[in-house]
Amino acid sequence: MLYVLPSLLLSFSLGLSWNRFLLTFTNRAELLQKQMPVTMVAATVSLSAFALSVGDKGPWLGGTIVLLGLALAAVIRGVFHPIAVVALSVASLAAYLYFRVPAL
Repeated sequence: MLYVLPSLLLSFSLGLSWNRFLLTFTNRAELLQKQMPVTMVAATVSLSAFALSVGDKGPWLGGTIVLLGLALAAVIRGVFHPIAVVALSVASLAAYLYFRVPAL
């Protein structure tokens, strides 16, 4: 279980922050101006989770982690409050870094 937990945490971190990260590429400036710090944190977390999934786990397992994260992002799209979702994403990334198992 401890070997699977870091991968799941990384997938949760990517999935929870992905939708907010994508807002940086839209024309909805009024939404971005109100919560710019949340969007900046989400961008940092999603890019870090993406890079760590491929860098630490390799291309095949990393790709699976990314796909699971993107599936989670599609399921929770616009359902929860953005600050709470990004906070959970940060907590998931921090827990991943704590329980991290280096690739063999």
